Amino acid sequence: MSTKLNLKFTARDVAAVEEALNDSLEKIIASFRLTTLIQFLMVGLRDKAGNRLDLNEDKTFDLVDEKIKEYGKIELQIEVIDALIEAGFLPKAIDTSQMRTTLSEAIAEASKLPEDSETTGEDTK
Repeated sequence: MSTKLNLKFTARDVAAVEEALNDSLEKIIASFRLTTLIQFLMVGLRDKAGNRLDLNEDKTFDLVDEKIKEYGKIELQIEVIDALIEAGFLPKAIDTSQMRTTLSEAIAEASKLPEDSETTGEDTK
């Protein structure tokens, strides 16, 4: 992965995400969606001096598009999770290295097309 984002989370940031997505942090992380990523980046991105960036939803979507092309959605999600762990909002026992491996394997498996008559268009009678 190239440049890591400067993500820092406070209780106020996490509460804003919970409010915006109308759920607890744990449930939000368990069902991590693109909107989840947007919300976390909008509140957690900081400049080099540690000041919050002034990002609206459109600017954040543009940044996410750029970073997904650069190193992928899963890596970006894990970067958010790492920052939440570092801030103390998630347990330090979470192994994001193992998470990367598990997610990569699951995606590779899900992307395999079954070789049956429905996907090939062949008749097996």
